[in-house]
This record gives sequence, C-alpha cells and structure tokens, in this order.
Amino acid sequence: MMDSTYSGNNPIIQGATAEKLLNLRERLDFNFLFRSSAEFPSGSSNQASIKLNEARIELKGDITQDLSFRIRYRLYRSFEANSLDNAPSAVDHASVTYRFGQEKKWHLTAGKQAANVGSWEFDTNPTFEYQYSDYVARQLNLFLLAMELGYEVTDNHSIQLQLHNTYNQGFNTVFTSTGYAKNGLEPAKVPFGLYVTWLGNMFDDRWQAFYSYNVSQFAEDKTDHAVSIANKVVLDRFHAYLDVQSTYLAVDYPNIGSPAVNELLASSPAFTPTFLEDINYRSAILRVDYEFIPKWFITAKGFYETASHRKDNSDIGDDFREHYGYWAGLEYKPVADQDMRLFTYYYYNTSRYNNAVEGINADQKLHLFAIGVLYFVNIL
Repeated sequence: MMDSTYSGNNPIIQGATAEKLLNLRERLDFNFLFRSSAEFPSGSSNQASIKLNEARIELKGDITQDLSFRIRYRLYRSFEANSLDNAPSAVDHASVTYRFGQEKKWHLTAGKQAANVGSWEFDTNPTFEYQYSDYVARQLNLFLLAMELGYEVTDNHSIQLQLHNTYNQGFNTVFTSTGYAKNGLEPAKVPFGLYVTWLGNMFDDRWQAFYSYNVSQFAEDKTDHAVSIANKVVLDRFHAYLDVQSTYLAVDYPNIGSPAVNELLASSPAFTPTFLEDINYRSAILRVDYEFIPKWFITAKGFYETASHRKDNSDIGDDFREHYGYWAGLEYKPVADQDMRLFTYYYYNTSRYNNAVEGINADQKLHLFAIGVLYFVNIL
C-alpha cells in the first residue's frame, strides 16, 4: 500500500459528495488579507512608491469538535528558517488547539502562534492597522513557538498561560547580525518566557479588557519583566482602544535604544558597540474609529513611547529616547457586506533624544500621505 504522500494524484477528499463539501465549508475558513497603497513620504525618505502593505493567506478550521488548527502565511516575508525556532518569518500561525475538560472550558494550543500580550493594537487584524508603534513593530516578539493553556472561567472571562521562546533567533545569531560585543553575556540555558493573561468582556461586550504579565530570559541570569494593559470600547458606530505597557529588559536585544548610546560612546578609545543593559520601555497607544455616516469612517491613532536607562549613576537617564506619532484618515466602505475599504490618511512620527545622547543623535522625522485599498476576503 502506497503512502498518501507518494503521488500528487491522490484526491484530497476521497469520493467527495455535495453533502461532504457542504460540511467541509462549515468547518473551514479560508481568508485572504490584502492592503496596498500609493505612499508619498518626506523626511527620512522622499521617494514615493506603490506598496504592498499586506498580503497574507489564512486557513483555519475544526478537524473534530475538540480539535482545530490555524495556518497563516505572510506572502512578503522570508521563508528562511530562524536559528532558534526553525520556523520561517513568513509563518504567523501554524498551530493546533485541543479543547478538553468539563464543558470544554480548557484548551491547549501548540505551535507557532501570536504572543498572548495585552495589546489591542497587535490583536487588530493587520489588514486594518495602517501603522504600528515601536512596541508592536520592533519591541515584541509577535509570532512565536509556544504552548498555551487556557481556561474559560465564565462566558465573559478567561485566563491563559503561554510558555514561549523569548526570541525566534538564537543568542549568537542576534549578536552576529548586529556585530555587537557580548561583554561577558552568555546565552540563557532556557531562553523561555511565560505570559499570564486575562481577557474580559463587560457590559455586553462594550468594554473589553486584555491584560498580561510576561517574564522571560534572553541572556543567562538576566531576567526581563513586562506588564501590558489594554482596554477597548465597542459601540455600534464607535470603536476605541487604549494600550499601556511597561517593559524592563536586562539586555536590549530589540536594539531600539542601544544605537543612540553606542553613538555617544563611539568616540571612546577601543570602543566596541554592544546592547544596552537595564533598559525600560514604556508606551501608550490610542486609536479611535467612528462611522459618522453609513459607509464612511473617520480613523485616528496616536502613540507616545519612551526608553529609559535604569542603571545606577547613569547619565543617560530617563526618557533618553522619545518616539511619538499619529495618523488621521478617512475610509469608505463601498460594499456593505464586504470588508473592503478605500482609504486615505496622513501619518507623522518622530524620534528625539535627550540627556547625554541628545547632541550626538539627530532627531528623526517622517511625514507620509497614503491612498489605497484594503480587502479582507473570506473565500471559504
């Protein structure tokens, strides 16, 4: 008997009937996520272009009543495997979920999955999130290999524990890619992290809470801590979320604040750049969406983020890097029953430096005007 992988001529559904295909359609979701825009920037870049902002395909569904799966690919990312998790950056999700226990209130999810961090900015479907804060775009390890255990306390409240790789790339790969000195740092023997998360829905889902705490290790004997608090208001024609977070990193492996400090120290004899230690990142992100007349939406978002050096006697100090920005835009939904929108928005962000690093690092600014189309397509 030949294995089913021997020949590509084996049909996926043996003896498919209309009844079986209908049942399959009810159990599967096949989605295409798309956004493209003409962008006209000024500041750090002055070259206009038509860009593919989003192109992802997703397949998810129920294999049995208790077992489900999810697969999602980013069509514009590398398929080269990461050095630690052996998964390509193009894969957002590749996981299975098993529901068990009395009334199936428990679940276990294993595989590549989203970080269970309290962030509505990250939780929003990426088709509709035009620009991200540094917290989501640069600081977080967004999609990671993990095992999540969850329990539905009530219909409106659940808790999850997610054991995950701290970072998708290995310790040595990260240092090699930046060319930084290790300065005595060694890779953590168990480079894992743990998210503890609460999701809550109150007042008939009008107020939704998403809170998390994370503890992790990237380098041996260097422990990181993070708290994220996200709240969302959902009304008939008005949506808004506010995300607030604070992260202490013993080693700045996201490399957001370190370049500014390395620039300051570069003039010292025999200086070799390295990751800054004992750094605190904080951010606040607010977004509002309002359907002011049928099919027409106003969308706006703003964020403010800081980086501080917590080491004793440091002249780098609090808020040595500030990053803030906003967008304001207009959306039109031409087809009422389709998640398709024509959009335009103006976006501005800037990074500025304070304290000892102020005179060495130039402020960075970006102005951007965009016009385009997005479409979240439920194909099946």
